[in-house]
Amino acid sequence: MGAIKFLVVGVLVAGVAFKVAEKMLVIPPIPAIDPNPWWGPGQPQPEDTTIKPFKIKIPENDVEDLKARLGLPLRLTPPLIGANFTYGMSQNTLEQIVTYWKTKYNWTEREKRLNQYPHFKTRIEGLDIHFLRASAKVTEKKGTKVVPLLLIHGWPGSFVEFYSILPLLTKPQDGSDVVFEVICPSIPGYGFSQSSAKQGLGLMETSQIFLKLMKRLGYDKFYLQGGDWGAIISNFMATMYPDNILGVHLNMVAVNTPGPNIKLILGAVLPAGIVVAEKDQDKLYPLGDKFSMIARETGYLHLQATKPDTVGAALNQSPVGLASYILEKFSTWTHQNNPHLPDGGLLQKDFPIPLDELLDNICVYWFTGSITSSMRYYAENFGRMSATFLMDRIPCEVPAGIAVFPQELLNQPKNFIAHKFHDIVTYTDQPAGGHFAAMERPQLLAADIHKFVSAVEKRR
Repeated sequence: MGAIKFLVVGVLVAGVAFKVAEKMLVIPPIPAIDPNPWWGPGQPQPEDTTIKPFKIKIPENDVEDLKARLGLPLRLTPPLIGANFTYGMSQNTLEQIVTYWKTKYNWTEREKRLNQYPHFKTRIEGLDIHFLRASAKVTEKKGTKVVPLLLIHGWPGSFVEFYSILPLLTKPQDGSDVVFEVICPSIPGYGFSQSSAKQGLGLMETSQIFLKLMKRLGYDKFYLQGGDWGAIISNFMATMYPDNILGVHLNMVAVNTPGPNIKLILGAVLPAGIVVAEKDQDKLYPLGDKFSMIARETGYLHLQATKPDTVGAALNQSPVGLASYILEKFSTWTHQNNPHLPDGGLLQKDFPIPLDELLDNICVYWFTGSITSSMRYYAENFGRMSATFLMDRIPCEVPAGIAVFPQELLNQPKNFIAHKFHDIVTYTDQPAGGHFAAMERPQLLAADIHKFVSAVEKRR
């Protein structure tokens, strides 16, 4: 009898809490931004809208400089006994990777791989924006519809993240009625995209730049996909420009509004099934463990959101330091048990991302000198968190697809995400994978994108 009373009281409390939250939640308007800002150096100039072919060709002097820096004696501190990766990048593992980098990794060959897709640059709002284009391999005459897809990377990734998934998106797949014409831009300040000379280029501004890019390419309507920053930019674009977005697919999403926050607290004290389904318990609980993990894994975020130029100066000077900083994230964010392994999983045969691909990504940061500007993106966005929280409170009516990878740092159940996305077409719990889904599990992510877009196209 006591249990029944407990359940009844719990349901009543939940109902009252949700009604209070709904009354408090007044949907704000989308914040206005300058429609034609100038982010480049100096005064605004007439904009050259030409789309120019671009080839990755790192000067030989830069390649030799990297080799020389890698050849310097390493000044590493021996790791603590049994610490593995719990203190960060193990110096023993770092030494092994640096040895491989300078003796076996071949940039010339890897550069050819990166150039297998055509690259371009175009000037938007004073910045040279880089993108690659992967064309669909069939035409609509063969019964498969070609649809445009804007595929957006995050940090500490780059366009390099997508090389394993692109063939699965541009070619017909079993059970799918679509193939994709894929555009992969580099976020301003990342890779080969020029960084802003002025403060203030954040998520909303990037969303506007990417919309202008797609329109310049002839796409007034298109699909979005992203993880990490790419997921948040996609979220913003779908919210800001619903008439241009056919659908948005995300492999990382967390909605921060009163409804989900109340559900999170109530779900921690009420039995499974009342607020949070049994199958979703592991996504959120135990709360103490989740909060501890988030606190442990977000120290970098606070640093980059406050003093990016300080740490950036060190990383931009040393390829070994840069590799240490980036590789530790690829270790921890692919599997939550990796910090307890001697090599952080990076050198394991079953690590899902080949070492050469990890080094490709690091080399893009190194050769472009973009680590500092990439980290400034945190300062631009977390310095204006009110705009980010505000956007979460604005409903998105664009069809949404959610792929939930179990080793992602933060996942939410469908009924949490529905507070933001009102038309969730697909929500799929994936069997494996973490934060870098396109690199780790390209087959799973590609299949989920195909499933989502096929379902949306059938409704149109």
